[in-house]
Amino acid sequence: MNFDPSEEQRLLADAVGKLLEAHAAVPRDPGKVWRDYADLGLLALPFPSQLGGLGGGPETIMLVMEAYGRSLADAPYLQSILLAGRVLALAGAAESLAPLLSGERRAALCLYEPGARYRWDTPTSSATRTQQGWTVRGHKLAVLDAPGVDMLLWPAATADGLGLFLVPVRTPGLTLDARPTPDGRPAADVQLADITLPADAAICPPGQSRAILAEAIDGATAALCSEAIGAMEALLAITIDYLGVRHQFGAALGSFQALQHRAADMLVAIEQARSITIFAISRLDAPAGQRHVAVAAAKALVNRSARFVGSEAIQLHGGMGLAAEYPAGRYFQRLTVIETLLGDTEHLLSEVERGGGLAI
Repeated sequence: MNFDPSEEQRLLADAVGKLLEAHAAVPRDPGKVWRDYADLGLLALPFPSQLGGLGGGPETIMLVMEAYGRSLADAPYLQSILLAGRVLALAGAAESLAPLLSGERRAALCLYEPGARYRWDTPTSSATRTQQGWTVRGHKLAVLDAPGVDMLLWPAATADGLGLFLVPVRTPGLTLDARPTPDGRPAADVQLADITLPADAAICPPGQSRAILAEAIDGATAALCSEAIGAMEALLAITIDYLGVRHQFGAALGSFQALQHRAADMLVAIEQARSITIFAISRLDAPAGQRHVAVAAAKALVNRSARFVGSEAIQLHGGMGLAAEYPAGRYFQRLTVIETLLGDTEHLLSEVERGGGLAI
């Protein structure tokens, strides 16, 4: 895979960057932001043309997500498009995917349950066949961007294996308890109390659900690594600028060699994260086991880089770094949340070990 951006990719990255910077500069209007994403083609970008998409490859999504991270964008692109949308595409649910690509509807993938940490593949949620279709019950935690979506994708255990169900949010018996993430983004705990769904709510055969979910989650995890790289780059730039204007003992802080070395270490951590993310993206079309190990290893290293870069930036800023009015603290909050999204370091390293290590 060639990661030297083509002219088309550079133009797209520039357009995305300008759009997201414009969004960051004005009061937030979520509806307009999402329409702008649709108008620029970002909602259709990751999907093949036969499903109404634009056929953007993983390297293109990497450029988009780096721009997303640099601007601290908070539209539900990862959840609605790269997770839920990708699941619908892999399941061949074109009718349900189409309104996501046009921006008319949004979806969220409900993965994690109480006490299960990151083990989404063995849910206690259950689905039972009935004459009317399905009866589904269960409880999912911290579903990102669930407030405001139109439909939920719900993995549940069935008599034939892991099932995957499309659940409209207005279904009787569905309760949604909204709560923000530590960086202020919307999430919710969702509970289904023996809801009734039609037979076609199961979007794929149980034998296919596990592989579809695993592929979508790995792709979204690689995209999340790219977002972290963009956020770390922006935080480093803010830190270097601060060191250049803040004076102590009659000299700019940036003139002190010890602080220069710390900024250089931050840059090295970012470039390490970028290199392993590029490797993971190059393995997204590999066999499932190899793909997962590569992505897990990348996210584990990105987590460590995010923790290091964020902590160094706050220390180099002193008290200013934690001021609510100053952007460094917001980038630190976002990197801290990314560190736990779709797998923390301990879990991911156990996945690498379970998969036999990283083969290059």
